[in-house]
Amino acid sequence: MCTSKLKAALRARVRLTTRSASLVIGALASLMAVTVIGAADRAAERPAVMGRNAGVSAGHPLTTAAAFEVLTKGGNAFDAGVAALLVGGVVEQDLYSLGGEALVLVYPRSTREVVSVVGQGWAPRGATIDWYVARGKTLDGAGLDPAVVPGALHAALTVLERWGTMSFEQVSARAIEYADRGFPLRQLTARAIQGNLKFMDKWPDNQRYWLKSDGSMYKAGETIKLPTLAHTLTLMVEAERATASKGRTAGVAAARDRFYKGDIARDMVAFLKQHQAPFEVDDFAEFFAKVEEPATASYRGYQVYKQAFGSQGPVLLEALNILEQFDLKAMKHNSADYIHTMIEALKLAYADRDTYYGDPAFVPTPAEGLLSKAYAKERAKLINPKRASRAFVAGNPLPFDSKVKEWKYWVANIADGYKRDQPPPDAEPLRGTIKDTTHIAVIDRDGNVFDSTPSGGWIGGAVILGKTGIGMSVRGEQFWLDKTRAAQLRPRSRPRYTLTPTIVLQNGEPFMALGTPGGDNQDQTILQAFLNVVEFWREWYPNLHEAFEWPRVQTLHFYGSFWPHTAGFNKLNVESPVPDAVFKDLQSRGHAVSKIRAFSIASCATAVLIDPASGNRIAGADPRRDCYAMAY
Repeated sequence: MCTSKLKAALRARVRLTTRSASLVIGALASLMAVTVIGAADRAAERPAVMGRNAGVSAGHPLTTAAAFEVLTKGGNAFDAGVAALLVGGVVEQDLYSLGGEALVLVYPRSTREVVSVVGQGWAPRGATIDWYVARGKTLDGAGLDPAVVPGALHAALTVLERWGTMSFEQVSARAIEYADRGFPLRQLTARAIQGNLKFMDKWPDNQRYWLKSDGSMYKAGETIKLPTLAHTLTLMVEAERATASKGRTAGVAAARDRFYKGDIARDMVAFLKQHQAPFEVDDFAEFFAKVEEPATASYRGYQVYKQAFGSQGPVLLEALNILEQFDLKAMKHNSADYIHTMIEALKLAYADRDTYYGDPAFVPTPAEGLLSKAYAKERAKLINPKRASRAFVAGNPLPFDSKVKEWKYWVANIADGYKRDQPPPDAEPLRGTIKDTTHIAVIDRDGNVFDSTPSGGWIGGAVILGKTGIGMSVRGEQFWLDKTRAAQLRPRSRPRYTLTPTIVLQNGEPFMALGTPGGDNQDQTILQAFLNVVEFWREWYPNLHEAFEWPRVQTLHFYGSFWPHTAGFNKLNVESPVPDAVFKDLQSRGHAVSKIRAFSIASCATAVLIDPASGNRIAGADPRRDCYAMAY
């Protein structure tokens, strides 16, 4: 019952006994003290998903089912995660394909350390800014101009090789079956095909791949087969079988090598060269998924891990460091004070992102300074509690860094960037209908954690490389063709990517794997989902879906990561369940705020956590798209 109805009932029952009246007044006071503002007056749309053994949450029911199947057959979280990556790369190609990229964090219980696996492809050695400028080319996100080497498969097989227990043949079986024998096409994928028919006119192999033999479209619910992709995966299985006598890890490496160094690579490069893309066989053969230490920061007893500064992941860490200076719980969830403070912290973090983040192989990012608690305190002082900032100004982390003492690239220093009629950044990637991203979270019975955000190689813009069935990643659209920028295009560099998985430990023990699609919005969704979970535990527990259904907000106060890097300074989207009073308060503080329909911010938070009290696995997936959670 809502507060107004309770008040009416209280007025009507004037003859209640003193004791009864006290009970009603106490119930009313309790209801009014609820800390979640704007939550719908109903139970969560999805039931609680909990199990004693393991949990999975991913971007498609078939992807989730693939991981779940491997877990029930005795595989660990890493086997299951790789199986899910492979299946998703078949059935979720509106969101990513096996020609895209996969960023992975793992927590092996045996070592008790979080490790980052960077499956982000690099630009070919022949790709320079001068090469593009001389030919009048841009990095617009379609075709071969923004192409980078596919990284998803290298990351997946690196995880399987180092931490898995199964063979490539075992974990790829379901993906090969779906590609060879078909799978039901979901509505989102069917819409992506329809939205890219004009693009396919330029690329006959894309038409043969996605359309029926008569050129007509598959409808949602119809079975689609992808035989060329099935053939490529089968060739990799054959390579593994040929080295069976050398053991499991050698077999996994052989499967990977056939893709990057063998006949599959030669076929892909032949197609690329035929279409004047500056790739050579060595660009594939020398590629590797980097295995490195993640970036990390603490927040009120939780240790949060992200990909390092080649990603946008540290935006979350910087924002948490700033928000740790405020009593968010006292502000009440999604109050005007709460939203304003969170958005202003994100603005500061995005200014640092667009200034200092770039491929660590080329850019000496002042990582220590950016993640310093002392630096965060200085940044937090810039937040005016009564007024939205229109400035886009990076901080100076160099005094807080013991290694990096100079910065030679562009620094954000815009006093007032707001333009009323400027289009928002990343309109297409954020819309979630033509191309976007997905996420996979797995925690097994032993407490191993796998968390991955795969993307790229989309139906929207990715060229199918001949008969390989591989859609070439266009993640190069996240480079800058600007020699003053840290995240500029360089030969063999990796774009500063938006993909950003998350692992959280509590008191040194595994607690949560969390991520989402959404382009530049990813760390905003993760921030809000994380705070919902840890700051407002009592309001959702034990149904994690409840925490993911609460209304979200979204700032566009940054340069878009996707070409052409437009900005949306001071613009703020608020999902409609947030009350009008909060909306008007945000307007009065100077935010250029728009109210949008419920569940419309492009995202789909998926997570698995370990209940500290019971040890049970709790999985959740929000309803903003067809993400799906399972546990047993």
